[in-house]
Amino acid sequence: MVEVWFSQENKWLRLPVPPSSYALKTDSNNVSVIVESVGELNILGETKLSQITLDSFFPSQIYTFCTYSDFPTPKDCVIQFEKWRTSKKPVRLVLTGTPINDLFSIESFEYSQKDGTEDIYFTIALKQYKVIALNQAIVGTHGAAYNLSDANAILGSNFL
Repeated sequence: MVEVWFSQENKWLRLPVPPSSYALKTDSNNVSVIVESVGELNILGETKLSQITLDSFFPSQIYTFCTYSDFPTPKDCVIQFEKWRTSKKPVRLVLTGTPINDLFSIESFEYSQKDGTEDIYFTIALKQYKVIALNQAIVGTHGAAYNLSDANAILGSNFL
């Protein structure tokens, strides 16, 4: 069974009830162009940021299908995810037994109660987060290169 772990800085949270399924979406930034006398061409681009959405619930009691028993309360789980979502920092998502172990931004976090059990059901949408070093060179679409440390000069504001 897959274990689902989230972390940010030194705080870890394991989902007591892993999602019944997951799908990691990865796209390419391909562009289709029309060339006179040739027709449509597909220009292959770089890989876009991956995305994943997980659906599960935070149990208010121990069920036989829970992956462990000393989990936090549903309210504490919601509070933790809201802290992470509003922190403006990425979280690490780890799905054991899979290649998924990466930084993600929390794009949305929706939760609700559906029955009288006090379990909290949730859907969390995540988007891959890439760390960029401040001195990493970036090449523009026309071959112009600049460093992120030059952003103030380029953008004309106090960017950094």
